[in-house]
Amino acid sequence: MGRYVLSREEVRRLSDQELAEAIEETYRRLFQLRLQKQTRQLRDSSQLQKLRRHLARLKTEQRARELARLGQ
Repeated sequence: MGRYVLSREEVRRLSDQELAEAIEETYRRLFQLRLQKQTRQLRDSSQLQKLRRHLARLKTEQRARELARLGQ
């Protein structure tokens, strides 16, 4: 993925596999940003908050799909 943060519509269009990959990628990126913050290499600390919110959106969509499957 070129961009790290996807819009809600883009998240909804992802397949289940792509969604899982996006969550994994976001966890990796979040780890990298935390490491940069600790080593004082991070210039824009707002990226951490944006990425955490993006992760929450991804996980919310994943959970909504899981509940939809259980409800069928």
